[in-house]
Formats: sequence, structure tokens, C-alpha cells
Amino acid sequence: MWFKNYFQNRRIAKQLKRLTEAERQAILDESPLEHAWYQGEGYHIFQKNEPDHDKAYVASVGETYQRVADDWIIRQYLLAKDENRD
Repeated sequence: MWFKNYFQNRRIAKQLKRLTEAERQAILDESPLEHAWYQGEGYHIFQKNEPDHDKAYVASVGETYQRVADDWIIRQYLLAKDENRD
């Protein structure tokens, strides 16, 4: 079972590396998630369609670069669209 996750993560990582900047931006625009940076806390991921700030919270990627937060959102999008997943 672990090898399925390993190969799926590897496939998604390769897809992520191949994306152009325009494709990345298109995925970020289409994704139901967005990120926001909070000083002292880092980047947090929220649902775009939820008006309540507390209910919209999904995850935190910590104090890192914006590109890492973008990659996290794109990875979730690609995982959701992956036709080879269980």
C-alpha cells in the first residue's frame, strides 16, 4: 500500500515541476483554495467560497515562501484531479 502513495506523490511532484507559470496561475485561479500570509505565523490556506474566516481555514504551511504555499494548493488540486487515485 505504501508504494501506491509513493508513486502517486512522485507522479504529482513531476507534474508540478513541468507546469509553466501560466498553468500554475490558471490552477490557482480555478482552485477552491487560497492562501494568506500572517506575520509571525506564516501562510494559511483557506476555502475561497466560505465567508466565515474560522470555518474557511484548511491548513497552515508555516513560515515559508509564497511559492511553497502555491505548490501546496496546486498539489491538492492535482491530487483531486488525478485519475489514477483510489
